[in-house]
Amino acid sequence: MESKRLKSTMQLVQLANFVLDNLVQSRIGFIVLFHCWQSDESLKFAQQFIKPIHPILVYHQFVQIRGVPNWPHLELNYMGHTQPTLAIYVDIKCEQAQELVKEASREQIYNQHYHWLLVGNQSELEFYDLFALFNISIDADVSYVKEEYRNNNDSVVYAVYDVYNNGKMIGGQLNVTASHEMSCDPFECRRTRYLSSLLKRSKYGNREQLTDVVLRVATVVTQRSLTLSDNELIRFLSQENDTHIDSLARFGFHLTLILRDLLHCKMKFIFSDSWSKSDVVGGSVGAVVDQTADLTATPSLATEGRLKYLSAIIETGFFRSVCIFRTPHNAGLRGDVFLQPFSPLVWYLFGGVLSLIGVLLWITFYTECKRMQERWRLDYLPSLLSTFMISFGAACIQSSSLIPRSAGGRLIYFALFLISFIMYNYYTSVVVSSLLSSPVKSKIKTMQELAESSLTVGLEPLPFTKSYLNYSRLPEIHLFIKRKIETQTQNPELWLPAEQGVLRVRDNPGYVYVFETSSGYAYVERYFTAQQICDLNEVLFRPEQLFYTHLHRNSTYKELFRLRFLRILETGVYRKQRSYWVHMKLHCVAQNFVITVGMEYVAPLLLMLICADILVVVILLVELAWKRFLTRPPLTFHP
Repeated sequence: MESKRLKSTMQLVQLANFVLDNLVQSRIGFIVLFHCWQSDESLKFAQQFIKPIHPILVYHQFVQIRGVPNWPHLELNYMGHTQPTLAIYVDIKCEQAQELVKEASREQIYNQHYHWLLVGNQSELEFYDLFALFNISIDADVSYVKEEYRNNNDSVVYAVYDVYNNGKMIGGQLNVTASHEMSCDPFECRRTRYLSSLLKRSKYGNREQLTDVVLRVATVVTQRSLTLSDNELIRFLSQENDTHIDSLARFGFHLTLILRDLLHCKMKFIFSDSWSKSDVVGGSVGAVVDQTADLTATPSLATEGRLKYLSAIIETGFFRSVCIFRTPHNAGLRGDVFLQPFSPLVWYLFGGVLSLIGVLLWITFYTECKRMQERWRLDYLPSLLSTFMISFGAACIQSSSLIPRSAGGRLIYFALFLISFIMYNYYTSVVVSSLLSSPVKSKIKTMQELAESSLTVGLEPLPFTKSYLNYSRLPEIHLFIKRKIETQTQNPELWLPAEQGVLRVRDNPGYVYVFETSSGYAYVERYFTAQQICDLNEVLFRPEQLFYTHLHRNSTYKELFRLRFLRILETGVYRKQRSYWVHMKLHCVAQNFVITVGMEYVAPLLLMLICADILVVVILLVELAWKRFLTRPPLTFHP
């Protein structure tokens, strides 16, 4: 009896060496040991930890399970820790060990946060029968260690098996994979044999296929009625035409189909007509929060409230809502474009030079008529006003019937036409470039300016737009609601489908339409000409945000899905799908069409012409009245 107990004590030394070697390989320094050893056996085991074969310090705690009838609040009472991973040793040969492992299954603590070492001498079939009903997750770090004693020496062989389940709740079966054998003596442990190629792959490289589960996937469909059958909805989401219809939902759905092919699993789609009713309740987001769904196929925003319950594993979309409108025809008359080439000082100096030349021309004509030979004289002496007209006419590249005959006079003409030619060419080049540049844009650039304007507004009836209007705390949005939404509560055309809203923007300059760019831009490109696209004004309706694929915060598939999505990203498949389904900006290619000068530029000129004509008529009438006054016969008085 004493020799048997001595042998058992010696085997604890080998076991301690194995546990220490396992902790070193796993890079874990904290362990809780659930055992049913005698006190002297526990002491022997602990001494091996104090003087280990590996030069590391391992913090350990012993829990005697003999006599413990049940294990309520197992994790809270025995496994409270702040470490990334805590090692748990369980001697399943003990009578109370089965209740312990069952309680661990009920509390769902077979996961990546605990490194389980389940040591016993059961056969693989007996262990499988015991753990087949347990809730062991796919990210679980559970090893079954089977002991085998050798009588010919002091070594003990430990066969290590990797244990996990792809998802007990969704049809997964227990998987027990033989890994390797370790031979331990009182002095060291050696890896003696590989039982499979498990160690040649990473943890998730061994668990990359979920062939035995049916993943529950929450999917948003906004453009089809949920009364349709699941097959009809799946057929709609699978179509590749009309990418502007429910583009975000269909983009996420196609990414999910790629994920399904990578995992070799089945999927059950749970359809909803919205992302959520509030931040985390209802819709596809609410389904993941309450764990009735494992994954969201439709990407969603990572808000502060959602991140308390969900984890955003990868960016799978971009969210951008804008207000578009064409500049109203009477929104701004650009008469200043004809004055912009020169500063006011240049205009004043140019007018002064022309006036000076007009005076010099009059002096020249006067001199030729009065002081020079008869052959130099003109038929008549032009007035000072006429020479001023000649000077300003030359500035407008107009010729003159009166030409000085003297050399000095002609030099004045030469200087006049030369300076007029230089100024005219510079002026016209600047004016033409201004007129043929980008069209007139509205001065409305922010939501507050839009809310304070007199423009009429329409919105696309999207769930997240209505939710944003209800829950946004921005003052400009509150002003927008007060000025543009509440004043149209009786207007049946306040909420318009994207196609109708875009057409109304095209046909009614000054009409503002709010829509989501991933779907609405397709209608703009379909119905707008290239020139009309360049005419559009855009105001950002809400801050641009990224969309993410979400899992529950405690999901066991988090790392696996992240790795698969990264694979999709690295291969370029994600970029191809996104460029096909999501339109993020419009392309204005001005050089591909002829730009016409609009009334906003011509109207000031026509107005000047009309005013000049009216002034001419008034002056003519004044002249006629004055002449009549001067030529009327004198009054005669008869006695």
